[in-house]
Amino acid sequence: MQPLRFSVVIPVFNKWELTSACLRSLREFTPGDAFEVIVVDNASSDATRADLNPLGESLFGRQFKSIRHEINLNFAAACNAGAKLAGAGLYFFLNNDTLLTENWAPPLEQTLQNDPVLGAVGPLLLYADNTVQHLGVAFSSRGLFHLYRGFPATHPLVAKIRSFQAITAAAFLVHRDLFWEAGAFYEGYRNGFEDVELCLRMGKLGKKFTCAPSSRVIHLESQSPGRHDANEHNSELLHQRCFADYFPDYHIHGLRDGFQVVCDDSLGENLILNEKDDLALRKQVMSTRARSRAPDLNKLYRSIQENPYWLWGHETMGQELENGKKFVEAAVFYVKAFNICSTLSGIRRVLKIASIMGDAGLMKMSGEYLAKFLALTTDAACYTATLRRNMDVAARCRDNFLLRLYEQKLVELQKGKHT
Repeated sequence: MQPLRFSVVIPVFNKWELTSACLRSLREFTPGDAFEVIVVDNASSDATRADLNPLGESLFGRQFKSIRHEINLNFAAACNAGAKLAGAGLYFFLNNDTLLTENWAPPLEQTLQNDPVLGAVGPLLLYADNTVQHLGVAFSSRGLFHLYRGFPATHPLVAKIRSFQAITAAAFLVHRDLFWEAGAFYEGYRNGFEDVELCLRMGKLGKKFTCAPSSRVIHLESQSPGRHDANEHNSELLHQRCFADYFPDYHIHGLRDGFQVVCDDSLGENLILNEKDDLALRKQVMSTRARSRAPDLNKLYRSIQENPYWLWGHETMGQELENGKKFVEAAVFYVKAFNICSTLSGIRRVLKIASIMGDAGLMKMSGEYLAKFLALTTDAACYTATLRRNMDVAARCRDNFLLRLYEQKLVELQKGKHT
């Protein structure tokens, strides 16, 4: 028998249809038998209970193992349990809401083996519509998130190799010895941020992280019941345990990739197209028909798809659609514009279009955002305190760019320009 190249550890809780599809894709797109598959069932009550072992054994034979817990021990404990049973020198942690694609494994193995500084490597995770779900974790003053989420997979920036402080464990290849040396997954989290803390602990051992864009995996994302129920708990726990171990880097990635960094009305740093690219795109999409300069909507739409951080493009498309009484479509672009750069004017546009449509859910969400913004921007003491906290973080990290960005925002406040 060939020595095992890697052990695949898959935690599951119900959603048998996802687990079944994941296992079948793993078998289809992983040639040979030099790997094992370990599925850890967190007390599923659906068909997983009866069908897991028969399917696993039919696909992988003796290289398939399973563990069943009688209560749901959550992601971290399930992964740790599977890792204890794993026999290979590499662990590949994998969500069951994923679909492997052709040649997914070699780029991950080669990337990890060829760079001793790497602690772990992941594939490019894509939504089913071929847009980015994950290519690395970015940190900002407002928290952490997936860098360039929603970008088309064909965008040049998606193929760029980067170093990150953390990547997701939804698909995560790591050396066995390093995994245990770093302490495995901390089991105090509830299905979130345990992967971030593990990466940060590996980072203290001198490791970095990356995604290999030539390895591609479809990620349906957040399919486990109650996946986001503990977001607040997890965020607070990460802050308590690891605040000193990470630093804001969203703006660093953006600056390296040619974006402009702005401080928006929520006092977070955001990325938009730089002025040169913005003006060039505006000229391309403007027409000279009927005396007035109006955007060519076909060109505008294509340009937005190719430039997801083009704020003016999203706002203009929303306005044109609203003028044409296409309110549902307009709302999509207004929401995207607000997500690019969170401004008072942006959330007011969303609230207005939601009111026109009578969309109670969007009205509630945008109304809550507007109330938070108004509470922040009309309370000078709160506004100043938030800015100074951000400035303190920038000073602690010796990030002069961020420090200047927030100092400028403070000057605007003192001049009465913050509302």
